[in-house]
Amino acid sequence: MSEAGRLIRANDPVLTYRGAVSLQDVDGGIAPWRIPFQERHLFFPEGGVGRAAMPSGVRVAFRTDADRFAFKYAARPAPEMPGPPATAHVDVRVDGKPVISLPLVADGEIHTCRAEELPSGGSRLVELWLPGLNQFVLHGVEVPTGAEVGRDTQTAPRWLHYGSSESQGRGALSPTRNWTASVATELGLDLTSLAIGAGCYLQPLFATLIRDLPADLITCIVGMNIYGTRALNQFTYRPNLVGMIRIIRERHPSTPLVIASHHYSPWHDPLEGDGYLSLTEVREQTREVVELLRADGDENVHYVHGPSLAGPDTAHLYIEPWPLDPLHFNQEGHDLLAAAFRRKLVELVPDLARS
Repeated sequence: MSEAGRLIRANDPVLTYRGAVSLQDVDGGIAPWRIPFQERHLFFPEGGVGRAAMPSGVRVAFRTDADRFAFKYAARPAPEMPGPPATAHVDVRVDGKPVISLPLVADGEIHTCRAEELPSGGSRLVELWLPGLNQFVLHGVEVPTGAEVGRDTQTAPRWLHYGSSESQGRGALSPTRNWTASVATELGLDLTSLAIGAGCYLQPLFATLIRDLPADLITCIVGMNIYGTRALNQFTYRPNLVGMIRIIRERHPSTPLVIASHHYSPWHDPLEGDGYLSLTEVREQTREVVELLRADGDENVHYVHGPSLAGPDTAHLYIEPWPLDPLHFNQEGHDLLAAAFRRKLVELVPDLARS
């Protein structure tokens, strides 16, 4: 970094890591985690711990009058997945408006990235939206000498979202263009994403984590990972979903809770279960669970039918080319899903709509 600038260390309390569940000190830098990192191996005893160290939805926020800044970071490569490789970016927003999307070098080494010619006008809120598919460590932020820097103290309704890889950001072109980030921005919500690619199995520890975090809105998109791996069957899916919701309700008894099934898949929807749960059956059992809980007195739990968010006309919206298994929406699909999910939230929880 330039000797002319003022270095703010990654652990300086002037920096707020919004959307992070815990922060790990890594060689003087900070790695944001979306689970308690001290218990990471309990959350993923089968492996795949690093997915929770990919800071999907995490923003590093501060206020400054600086017209430019730089940050020092290390990012690891994204996992290899079918389809086009994921590219790492940090998106910069100033007072909630997009300014620049900065590509990162994702090789695990420490690099410096610069944001120049920021909008002027006194103290402004700067947010660095971190990459959703790369493990990331922030090693510091540099502002020009004499620039004022303050902590972001704004508050907004807290949104917890639980889901799988599409919710984590696979297919989105940059962090703020992930459908969950788009919904949060449009509705003014403070997002904490507990979306874990290939890791959405109604695990009890995620239920207790959601239970123990502050929330004004909780949403879950469930079923695709369970269907794809046959992790649960017709005898175990319903009681596991009931159990997860009841655990969440121990400390969020009346928080709006929206349970959605996976959107329509032109490739998977036509398939029969053949001894295991089909995607259609997973959706039906999800709806049944929500209806049972509502009949039992939980008026603030709602079901959203996945195909109502994105239906049979989406075959062109996947990043995996045929004959690869199409699983993840491209950017157009993320935009479609964001708009549809936002409309459903406003319909079910009208207080979320901005005045």
